Amino acid sequence: MYSQNSTSILVNTELAKTPLVKILFFSKDHLIQQLVQNQLDNFEGIPFKLVSSTTMMEFKQLLKSLRPSVIISDFYLENFAGKEALEYSKMIYPEIPYLFIADALCKKKALQYLQAGATDFIQKENIEELPAILFKALRQSEEKNAIKQLKQKKWEDTQRFKSLIEFSNDPVLLYDIDGKIGYVSPAISRVLGYSIQEFVGTNVKKYIHPEDFNSRLLIFESLVNNNQKFVIIEEQRLLHKEGHYIWARAVISDARLKPGIEGFITNFIDISDRKIKTEALKSSFELVKEQNKRMLNFSYIVSHNLRSHSSNMESIIGFLETATDENEKREMLLHLKNVSKSLNETLYNLNEVVSIQSNTTLKVEKIYLLPFINKILLGLSNPVYLSKTKIEINVPENVAILYNKEYLESVLHNIILNSIKYKHPNRNPVITISSIFIDAFLVVSITDNGVGIDLKKNKNKLFGMYKTFHGNKDALGIDLFMSKNQVEAMGGKIEVESKIGESTTFKIYIKK
Repeated sequence: MYSQNSTSILVNTELAKTPLVKILFFSKDHLIQQLVQNQLDNFEGIPFKLVSSTTMMEFKQLLKSLRPSVIISDFYLENFAGKEALEYSKMIYPEIPYLFIADALCKKKALQYLQAGATDFIQKENIEELPAILFKALRQSEEKNAIKQLKQKKWEDTQRFKSLIEFSNDPVLLYDIDGKIGYVSPAISRVLGYSIQEFVGTNVKKYIHPEDFNSRLLIFESLVNNNQKFVIIEEQRLLHKEGHYIWARAVISDARLKPGIEGFITNFIDISDRKIKTEALKSSFELVKEQNKRMLNFSYIVSHNLRSHSSNMESIIGFLETATDENEKREMLLHLKNVSKSLNETLYNLNEVVSIQSNTTLKVEKIYLLPFINKILLGLSNPVYLSKTKIEINVPENVAILYNKEYLESVLHNIILNSIKYKHPNRNPVITISSIFIDAFLVVSITDNGVGIDLKKNKNKLFGMYKTFHGNKDALGIDLFMSKNQVEAMGGKIEVESKIGESTTFKIYIKK
């Protein structure tokens, strides 16, 4: 029950906005209650409300309904359940300050109750200290509540941040400066296939592609040494549990000074699909670019060669129209026949080039290289025998490729035959055929000890149509041109190395 004389409110007009201090007083001693009331009446500056209770039941009810700012209790436990009140208040509202009023004889026992959870005590003889002790208790309570609220907010923020990470589709990992992983989000399983238990405790270095490691290290050192907050790695390859690599875009943040983290945070996304599409687009662009280049070259060839034949035919017809001698006419007709034959050959060759460059659905099949080379050499057995050529083959039996059989036969046949044709006059030909895997290609090398090629002079016309440079009157200048087009149509390339008078090596790059 509330006492009419036990409630008082003091409001200082200057501090009207100060929160009301609600005091729950627990005692049966009206004298002590009056002492407390007197001290509070003289304590200006803080508005307060004093509510008294005399029974344990009343105390419990007021504790819940009033939710006091502070509790003041009489110390004489023998006369009422003061100890029970302390324990009950600490159980319900442990943050509310609890003050005892005791006399000098009870000081020892008062210390025991401080250990049990009481905030402070005031000796009855020093009751004038109540305002100061009350103010101190309230301030400490506010500080504790502020700290508690701060911790609660921090915990809530942490839980919110953790939830964002836990439910994110993109992996997040935490590791120290040496790369040891201390935390990884569940998304690691979806993206890289590892369980959290498999990933935590390992080193980030384990998952970086060897070719990307040095550049990744330089970026990390830049982050550490230049006091950057974060760095972005646009592309890097990461090892999947199944053994292949994915492409990822990563952000590395330096959080060494962040409490609770004290390390580096990396979050990354899988960009493999985007990378594949980008590479496909790039490949398409390069293909179109190369096709345009070939088209320009082809149009030049067509224009040049057809114009040459047309001009010859026009000249011959002009002679025929003015010729009066029959022998002269027959000679002109013979020339016209030869020009016509040459024109047909040119048209045939040009048609072959068009066929190669326009064929986008070439049939490919598995070809074991060694027996295929032996079959080609069997077809060249006569020129090999007549030229006393020695053939050395360094190709493993198990080397196989997916290729168009007709193109491969044409390319190898033309290059081997050229090596025989352009042998050195002072020595027997030796041709070495070998293979080696380099990156995404199988490189087939054909090396001879022939007359060699002056690449400084002839490099640009080496693979040109109708381009010859050895002075051989039987050379047509079409074989290497066709071979280059066939290899490029299969996604490869041809390179040439040569020393005049010593040797020539043709390297045929075949995509694996």
